[in-house]
Amino acid sequence: MWFAQQSGASPALQGETPHLSWRIAEDTELAGENAGSEKPKAQTEFPEPDAETWRKLRATLTWQYGFEAATGRAAKSSVTALRRQAADEADDEAEPIFPAHRSGRTKLSAADTGTAHHKFLQHVSLENAGKVAALEAEGVRLEQEKILSADERAVLDLKAVAAFWNSDAGQKIREQSANVKRELAFTAKFSPAELSKIIRTKVSPEMETEFVVVQGVADLFVLLPQEIWLVDFKTDEVGAGELPAKVKTYAPQLKLYSRALAKIYERPVTQCWLHFLSAQRTEPIACAD
Repeated sequence: MWFAQQSGASPALQGETPHLSWRIAEDTELAGENAGSEKPKAQTEFPEPDAETWRKLRATLTWQYGFEAATGRAAKSSVTALRRQAADEADDEAEPIFPAHRSGRTKLSAADTGTAHHKFLQHVSLENAGKVAALEAEGVRLEQEKILSADERAVLDLKAVAAFWNSDAGQKIREQSANVKRELAFTAKFSPAELSKIIRTKVSPEMETEFVVVQGVADLFVLLPQEIWLVDFKTDEVGAGELPAKVKTYAPQLKLYSRALAKIYERPVTQCWLHFLSAQRTEPIACAD
C-alpha cells in the first residue's frame, strides 16, 4: 500500500522516489527465475565408519536415563492426593455433608457446606465455644465481618460444633487456646521411604536419594513448647457402621500432617485426633508410629 501511494500509479508495479526505486515482480516471473536458477546439488560422500564410531553410535542409541524410577513419581504432591493414593479412592468429602433436610434454608452444595464449617471453625472464638448460643453469636459476627455469607451461616450445624468443643479433646484444646493455630498451610520435604511407610506403597531402591515436596493445610493444632497436638475435622456424612472404615481411610492423611509439623517445628506430635462432625465422634490416631 505504501508503494502504491508513493508511485501515484495504478497498478504500481514500479516506482521511484528521491531515495529509492522498486519493481514488483509477478509470481510467475519469480517461479520461472527460481526454476532456472536451480543447480544440481553435489553428492556428499561419507567415509566408512570405523569401530570407534560404531561404538559411540551404539552407546547413544542404547542410552538409558539413570533415574528412570524418579520419572514415575511426582516431585511435588498434596496431602489429599497422597491420601487418595493410599486408599485408591475418590474424594470422600464430596459426599453429602450435613444433608439439606437438617436445614431447609440451604442453597449450598455439599462441598460448599463443608467449606462453611471449616471457615467457621477457623475463625470462631474459643471462649464459650461449647455453648450453642455463643456459637450462634459468633456466626452473626462472622457474617457481619464478611467472613461467612448468610447462606453459609444458615447451614452451620452448631450443635455438632459445640459437641466437639465439649468433648475431652475439645476441652483440652480450649484450655490451651493461646497456643492454637488454625488452617495452617505448610510445605514439607519427605523422602520416598517416609511416604511409603505412611501411605503403604512400595518404593524402589533407586529412589533412596530422591525427595518429594508435600503441601497441605492443617485444620487445627496446638503448638506447645515440647509437643504438638493435632486435630483434623471431617465434614462428610458418616454412619456409625462406616466409622472404622473412614478412620482407616483418613489416618494416613493425619499422619502426613503430623510428620510435616514435626519437621517444621522440630518437636513431636504427641496427640492426634480425627473428628467427624456429623457423627459427633472424636477418634484418636497413633501418629507417632
